[in-house]
Amino acid sequence: MNLEINTTITYSNQENSPTRTTIHYGGTRSGKSYALLQWCIVKCLEGKEDVVIVRKTIPSLKRTIVKDMEDIMQSMELWNANDFNITDRIYTFYTGSTISFISTDNPEKLRGLKSSILWLEEAQEIDEESWFQLRIRCTGPIILSLNPTISPHHWIRSIEDATQYFTTFRNNPYLEKEVVNSIKALERTNPKAWRVYGLGEFVQNDKAVFQFNVVDWVPDDAEFVCIGLDPGYSADPTAIISLFRKDREIYLVENCYERGLVTNDIASKLRTIIGDNRWEIWADSAEPRLIEELYRMGFNIRPVVKGKDSINFGIQVLQNYSINIPKACQNLVNEFYGYEWETDRFGRQMDRPVDFNNHLIDAARYAAMMRLSQVATAKGKYVIRVR
Repeated sequence: MNLEINTTITYSNQENSPTRTTIHYGGTRSGKSYALLQWCIVKCLEGKEDVVIVRKTIPSLKRTIVKDMEDIMQSMELWNANDFNITDRIYTFYTGSTISFISTDNPEKLRGLKSSILWLEEAQEIDEESWFQLRIRCTGPIILSLNPTISPHHWIRSIEDATQYFTTFRNNPYLEKEVVNSIKALERTNPKAWRVYGLGEFVQNDKAVFQFNVVDWVPDDAEFVCIGLDPGYSADPTAIISLFRKDREIYLVENCYERGLVTNDIASKLRTIIGDNRWEIWADSAEPRLIEELYRMGFNIRPVVKGKDSINFGIQVLQNYSINIPKACQNLVNEFYGYEWETDRFGRQMDRPVDFNNHLIDAARYAAMMRLSQVATAKGKYVIRVR
């Protein structure tokens, strides 16, 4: 059987990798995920393989890799809907090979999972324990793919004996002109984002807003304070954090970082976090309908009181404490590491942060502004009171 496919350099990078573990870093739209999926499909056709593809959540899998696999196999005239078990998310090839789509939402399910090829897509979202459980149960090639936005604290930075490949949108000859122009525009509008998402580079953050510590977990004697919620949907994720306090230290825990959630989905996430407790939830006041819907569902949720300079005020409140983030909260660590002050065209630091990749940080600001002081005043222009 002869097949001809259009692919990118990532395919040959993976095929010719000299090591068992391969890490594919890349800027946005570099085509790395599509090419890696093509490679997995070809391996399943060449022999008998048990491929496991992992992302942090099931919805993210369905929107990306599962959809792309169907598109690729339809273009190859190989797709058979009857061979795809939708419930278990397993596709079985006529060769006996399988591709399974797995999330790390339930760590217990990972302990009995075996594979001959393992691929962690958006690996920066996956915690180190899940990585360990998946890796020790794989007998063949291991692939990690991600954007270079991870902090120096991330477990991926400590992986040894792995071949690393960097690709950008320039390595993807199949991109539409409009997409290419949008990415190129970052060079003018957001130089740091251009270096990360356009050029695929790691960028050292010397303009960081926050100093923070990465810890094992929240101490048992830390006091729970409240929940912070920053809603999103398609372009931006819904971000939920829990805030704990111990003396002059705070602990921030990432509870949710997921796109495509509607009100019922967010309610389900919150119920998992708080159970039947009437814990306070502080949410973005720009979402009054969502707040009202969650309130009618029985949640003790309130809109954040904002004013002029509320972003800087929230930052100052957080900076009054020593900030600790558990190492399992990878998205939260990445956001805090990458959050930085804007600079003018002369390179001088300005007094406002870059509004980029700050969804969990916004949720943390909301919680901090409303609960870390009884009365808080910012520049004498507005007052926040906690009822």
